[in-house]
Amino acid sequence: MARKPDRNDEAVRKAQADLKRLGEQSEKLLGTGTVTDEESEDNIEMWGKRIGRTVAYMLGAYLIYYFLRRYGII
Repeated sequence: MARKPDRNDEAVRKAQADLKRLGEQSEKLLGTGTVTDEESEDNIEMWGKRIGRTVAYMLGAYLIYYFLRRYGII
């Protein structure tokens, strides 16, 4: 005798589909994929990203330090 699917099974199926879709979209948004031969990056673009990220981290660290010093936490 076949078991009748209840609401919990439907909710689990829907949640799994949503998680799968979210995982696919997050890879596109965050750019965590690897560079393939089809999407080869040039060296200028690669170094520009590295320099930009480094400057952003340094600026973020400086702002944290500044605000901690400014408001007397350090």
